[in-house]
Amino acid sequence: MNLNIIDKLHKITISSCRTHHLFEGKKLYSRLFCDVEKFHNPGFAPVLDSESGYHINIYGQALYHHRFDKTFGFYCSRAAVVKAGKYYHINSKGEAVYDTRYDWVGNYQEEYCVVRVDNKFFHIDINGDLLYGNKYDYAGDFKDNVAVIYQNNLASHIDNTGGLIHNKWYKKLGIFHKGYANAEDNKGWFHINRHGEEIYSQRYKMVEPFYNGLAKVETFEGELLQISIDTNTKHVISAPTELEQVHSISKEMVGFWYTYLLNGASETDIFNLLPAHSTELSRKLQIPETNLLRFLRALWEAGFICYDNNSWHLTSKSQIITKNPFLLKAAKMWGKVIIEENWLNLPKLLKQSKQSSLLSFKETELDEIKQSEFYEALIGYSLFDFKLFDAKVELQLVKSAILFGVHSIALIKQLKKHNIQIDYHNDFTIPLAITDQCDINFVDYNQILPQYDIAILARFLQHLDDNKVISYLKMLDRNKISRILLLETILEDNSPLGGIIDINIMVETRGKLRSVDEWKQLLNKVNNKLHIQKIIRLTNYLSVIDITRV
Repeated sequence: MNLNIIDKLHKITISSCRTHHLFEGKKLYSRLFCDVEKFHNPGFAPVLDSESGYHINIYGQALYHHRFDKTFGFYCSRAAVVKAGKYYHINSKGEAVYDTRYDWVGNYQEEYCVVRVDNKFFHIDINGDLLYGNKYDYAGDFKDNVAVIYQNNLASHIDNTGGLIHNKWYKKLGIFHKGYANAEDNKGWFHINRHGEEIYSQRYKMVEPFYNGLAKVETFEGELLQISIDTNTKHVISAPTELEQVHSISKEMVGFWYTYLLNGASETDIFNLLPAHSTELSRKLQIPETNLLRFLRALWEAGFICYDNNSWHLTSKSQIITKNPFLLKAAKMWGKVIIEENWLNLPKLLKQSKQSSLLSFKETELDEIKQSEFYEALIGYSLFDFKLFDAKVELQLVKSAILFGVHSIALIKQLKKHNIQIDYHNDFTIPLAITDQCDINFVDYNQILPQYDIAILARFLQHLDDNKVISYLKMLDRNKISRILLLETILEDNSPLGGIIDINIMVETRGKLRSVDEWKQLLNKVNNKLHIQKIIRLTNYLSVIDITRV
């Protein structure tokens, strides 16, 4: 065979049985391997025989005498190999390029390569030397001297010196292509420029890189579009049918089914009995097997369990639930919302210009065990939402604090790490099952008026009407508390975030979420010396409003 095919490597293909290579449909060489991979410049391919892996040339001959557990393609004259469970790179003679061994290595791109050791990622140069000093939770390949890195569940871009390109962080990121990169925040996917700035405000379920000025995107409604850089729709690829939209809307309307399924799982304790066969579960739960199978199938369709090898197993979703048992208590609480809070009165409530605050069903619950479960669910949510509180909020000068509301209990451990003396006030009695775990001093703030450095109201004022909010703020102002922290979801004109929970608050307590301007108006009615110093974002839906007396 004429072997001037080095210039035509793209025409060499892998046989359907993956035992040899073909060139224009004919065998490239005579021998057979257990497995082969593609040829890469300068004309080498990874192969695997019955005992080991190595590389061959276009004649089917081994390049070197060394043998490895696994070999990969050549890039930048380097190939990744595995031996004794460790990864490194070799040259065309089969010799190690450097002495270090890694838990994993990628392929060289632009003469740089990503590697992993001890669950941390970083880059090395063509000689195996460190490119920079940082290590990350993840790092991708370099393209045009820029790579994606992940740290603390957020992503950014670095250059080949390890420096941040724009120092903006997103939930997920892609590489730059034609000057733009795909990015995801808590609202969805979009595109950013090399400064890390969004180039439009719209968010999508999925976006692809720009290709000749247009990018394919998918909307949250299921439309596939081609958009331009300014998000003008240039072409509609496809749209969901009316039938698909009807089914989607119907699924959202019966979302409460999932709540009651989880409540059933909680009451039966079924997750803690898996894996198990249905007959075994029937006996333990004393539920007729025919009824139990119907329940199991519903949990299966909802993604909470799966069926395999004639038995039922937890999924990753239910494993999270069993790891965080407050979620099952939350299912009981939300189920109670559906029963107790008459959402059918919403149209009537919307017509009322003034609404006075009501106690939630959580406060009026007479069964102390149920009430404890409701509060444990609320605190469980806030323990997650408040995780970054002491890392983001300045607490160095705080020696004493008074907390308001059930949610603020989730802050106690963080505050005690800073040796802050804590008092706690609530307008209603909290079950002993909760208070016994708190180890704080309960006070009636209407009677005991010590000096506090700070007052923290966590998801407390959102359940009150404006008049009651003002009365609380005036009480704090009278006692000359110079700093007030409100943990609240802030409504924004250009975002729907918080809209649904705001309506739930209206139905449940006649309270409401507020915008920054609305908080400023309330503060002005209390004292014109109270000002919002800054707003600290804890999550995409929760902020700390830091108020000081000036």
